[in-house]
Amino acid sequence: MHYLYLLSLAGLLLFASCDKKRQYAREGNSAYNKKSYLKAEEKYNEALKEDSLFMPALYNLGNTYYMSSDSNYLAAAEAYDKYLSVPQKQAKMTQKDSLLYANALYNRGNSFFNLSQMNTQDSNSGKYLQQAAKDYQKSLLFNSADSNAKYNLALCLWLMKNDNQNNNNDNSQQMKQMLEAMKINEKKTLEKAKSKQEKSQNSQNEKDW
Repeated sequence: MHYLYLLSLAGLLLFASCDKKRQYAREGNSAYNKKSYLKAEEKYNEALKEDSLFMPALYNLGNTYYMSSDSNYLAAAEAYDKYLSVPQKQAKMTQKDSLLYANALYNRGNSFFNLSQMNTQDSNSGKYLQQAAKDYQKSLLFNSADSNAKYNLALCLWLMKNDNQNNNNDNSQQMKQMLEAMKINEKKTLEKAKSKQEKSQNSQNEKDW
C-alpha cells in the first residue's frame, strides 16, 4: 500500500518560487511516477534539506526506497519511522490523515517483514518479524477495515508460531503459498493505489502541501 502524498496542481506557480521544499517534492513525485527512483530519492532529500520534518517528503522517500531496484527496506523503514515520529495531534486528525498514518505503519511493517525474510538465519530476523506484526496491529487501530494489514498480521503470527518448530515439507509448502498470496495482495493494492492517484490528479482536489 504505497500511497504517495499528492501535491495539488492548484497554486503550483505560487509555491514554485517561494517554497523550495514543495517544489522539490513535486519533482520527486513526478520522477517516482516515472519509476525514476534515484531521481525521486534525490528530490525528496533536497526537500528534506529545506525542512527535515516535511512529512510528504519523508513518507514518499520511504516509498521510493521500498520500490527501488535494490529494495532498500532498512532505509525505507527508517524513513517511515521519521514520518511516524513527527508529533501529530491524533485527536484532531482528519480521516485522510488517519489513513495516511495507517498506511505509513503498514508500509513500515512491509519493510520489516521483507527484512525478516531476506535471511531467516540472521539474528535480527525474528526481531524484524515481531516489529512487522506490531506495525500491522497499530495500522489497524487507524484503519480497522484494511484487509491487507489483517492478512499480513495473520501471516506474521503464523510464522512466529512456527519459528521454533521443525519445518516439514507441508509447512514449507504452506508458507510458500501464503507468501505468494501476500505478493498477489500487494500487487492488487498497488494497482488500486495507482488508480486512485490518477483520479485524484484529474480532479485536482488533493490537499496542498
